[in-house]
Amino acid sequence: MMLCFLFAALIVALDQFFKHWVLRTLIIGEAGPEIIPGVLGLTRWENDGAMLNILSGQQWLLAAIAFVAAIALVMILLRYNEGFWGTIGLAAVLGGTVGNLIDRIVNEGRVIDMFRTLFISFPIFNIADIFITMGFITFLIHFIYLTAKTSKTEAPVPVSTEHDFGDFKQSTDEPDTDYDTISEFEQESPPEPAAEDYSHPVVDTDDVRTDTTPEISLTMESLESELGSLEDYNLDDILREYGLEDDDITV
Repeated sequence: MMLCFLFAALIVALDQFFKHWVLRTLIIGEAGPEIIPGVLGLTRWENDGAMLNILSGQQWLLAAIAFVAAIALVMILLRYNEGFWGTIGLAAVLGGTVGNLIDRIVNEGRVIDMFRTLFISFPIFNIADIFITMGFITFLIHFIYLTAKTSKTEAPVPVSTEHDFGDFKQSTDEPDTDYDTISEFEQESPPEPAAEDYSHPVVDTDDVRTDTTPEISLTMESLESELGSLEDYNLDDILREYGLEDDDITV
């Protein structure tokens, strides 16, 4: 930050040095030597207006404007941290503004100009005017560059109100109330079939008796031992007693 104020101070010193040299060397309106032959030469002129003779005759108004502008530029530079070229541009504008402000204070509101163009009709200007113009252009280009860069990096991303989960889409504006629908990402894998247990013997269903009635086979000897003499019984009574048929009695 101190370097930018040092740069502004160097501009003020350079501007005042040339102005004092012109005041000691040339009289008002006198043409001096050519710095660049056919392009740029020296002269002495006192301007009571702003750059390009704007607001001519309003010396103290211009002095007040220059003073306010210088204070504003100092405050901006104390807070500005947007890059080297932007800072250099503002410092150049500050140095040129202060250089012309000193002229208005010490030279009864008039600014000393010394450069004249030889190839084109153009208002006479000084070193302070050069740095004000070039500093403003530098800052403007830097500001446009930063704006374009910021607009690219912070481009708005289109926001969708739908959340896409594969084949399933759910709108945040219209919540899905169909609870029978299960999205693919929520579906659980079907349970794997249990491994067959071969530790138990396989039972042949053909050998299983479906008749739960106990098999009873009686012989004549067993009946006589149980009932005594069979003469008191007939065959039908015996069968009815045991719920048997003729084939169940073995002789």
